[in-house]
Amino acid sequence: MDPNTPYDVVIIGAGVAGALTACRLATSRPGARILLMEAGNNPTNAAQRAAFVDTYQISPTKPVPSPYAELLNNKDGFAPSSDGVPDLTVMNQYYDETGPDVFASGFQRMIGGSTWAWRGNTPRFVPNDFQLKSKYGVGVDWPFGYDELEPYYVQAENELGISGNADEWIGITPRSGDYPMPGMAPSYGDELVRAALSTIKPIDGVPVRIVTTPQARNSQPYRGRSACQGNSSCIPICPTGAKYDASFHVNKARDELGVELRTAHVATRIVPPAAADQPYTVVFRDWTTADHAEQQLTARHVVLALNAIETPKLWLLSGLGNSSDQVGRNLMDHHSAETIGLFGQPVYPFRGPQSALGVDTFRDGTFRNNNGAFRMTIGNDGWGRSGSPEKTLQSFLWDDTNKKIKLIGKPLQQALADKVTRMLRISISTEQLPDPDNRVTLSDKTDALGIRRPKIAYKLDDYSKRALAYGHSVTRRMWQHLEDTAGATQVSPVQPTLKYNGAGHLMGTMRMGEKGTAVVDAWGSSHEHPGIWVVGSSVFPTGGTANPTLTISALALRTADALAAAL
Repeated sequence: MDPNTPYDVVIIGAGVAGALTACRLATSRPGARILLMEAGNNPTNAAQRAAFVDTYQISPTKPVPSPYAELLNNKDGFAPSSDGVPDLTVMNQYYDETGPDVFASGFQRMIGGSTWAWRGNTPRFVPNDFQLKSKYGVGVDWPFGYDELEPYYVQAENELGISGNADEWIGITPRSGDYPMPGMAPSYGDELVRAALSTIKPIDGVPVRIVTTPQARNSQPYRGRSACQGNSSCIPICPTGAKYDASFHVNKARDELGVELRTAHVATRIVPPAAADQPYTVVFRDWTTADHAEQQLTARHVVLALNAIETPKLWLLSGLGNSSDQVGRNLMDHHSAETIGLFGQPVYPFRGPQSALGVDTFRDGTFRNNNGAFRMTIGNDGWGRSGSPEKTLQSFLWDDTNKKIKLIGKPLQQALADKVTRMLRISISTEQLPDPDNRVTLSDKTDALGIRRPKIAYKLDDYSKRALAYGHSVTRRMWQHLEDTAGATQVSPVQPTLKYNGAGHLMGTMRMGEKGTAVVDAWGSSHEHPGIWVVGSSVFPTGGTANPTLTISALALRTADALAAAL
């Protein structure tokens, strides 16, 4: 084929949204010429996974990006991932943040995207998440409801391989089909905590019902991937591939469906056609070339499958217009916090996935007219972000105030065994409303390729603060029950602090909805440029409380069907 012939579709971004879109299009339109373009350049085989694990193991601090630190695009600053380190004072040096608060979530810019480093939790949105304005008078409504997306949820669950127990979700998220495999088995500690909380009375009239969290993690072999082996390093790397990452669908698209894959290609702008019968031009830099000079290719349709930071950045770099004034606006995340303590007997954390159980009954209710909803996680990873076993060891070993050793030998072993085995967290992930002032624009600062970096203005609103405070109140009462009935101790914090972690759930910035109020329509097609489509969580009008990957996947499949019909 003539290399100057336009592609039918160019998909920019080989994360879960781009990879699923590529597979769906290639299956629906097997004769279509499809290109999947990715800024990263990592192999997607078992050897690369093993290398990621090795890099992670020797990292002294083990932040989320540590397995991927040796990738050339990160080392040399070409298509850099955001840092995502725990210390907010040095986090996300790729972002140009103007505050007043820190946008505390990063991402991985690589083949497979952030699904390499995610935890794998895949709950659905609840029905009222799609009608927040109509139901509670806050936020905005989606252009369609839960019932429209539900069949695509089923398809996405089968594509990713979701383990779950459908009967536990009756009354929370209606279903038309079962999960493709049973839910993950709870750990020994999970069972102890679930039994202890089984006697708790409803909190503010809401039952505290513990359910098995749906996860893109195999409870049994599935589509050539092994069952989970319980390594408990889901974030930031699964050593076995039992946890889904989008390299699975990238490989399928390239190796089985005839999709062309180009890597180390950083898109710098998209040029609309001069006439309706002409293609779009995609301009890019290949960072493996000596001069990194701009190159270009053409396509009838362009799919932006980047995240909620990179998609508006590319749109703004391209000067594609912003008649709705919504490009880059309404950046959202799920602010998370945790209440920690020591259970009354050993729960032996770090055996199995980092979490298997949660409480989802506070994800909806009339309180949402005043404060955000939240979902809760029963952790199986000790104190999570609040304190690692390593930090516990340091606290027992060394008195930093007096500069002397505190414990060694058998007393040190006994102290560690008593504390680490009883560590438990109950975490909240809270809802944030879309705020047009939380936005992504272009910075005057540039990356190693001379491309302008994203500038982020971000503020934690009162609705979110009240969600954090109420979430703490609920988890604190759950801990009080554990203190009263199961011997729990050392619960912290006692009062809400409003300190938050980022959940890595980048959402908003390319809202879907009606023309004049949104960037894309209900199918993900641009209102201003019908040949440009957007997939990913950037199109979310609101964020709910669910980890976004399953909804990203369902929307990508739905948009791919619409695009296939337009080819």
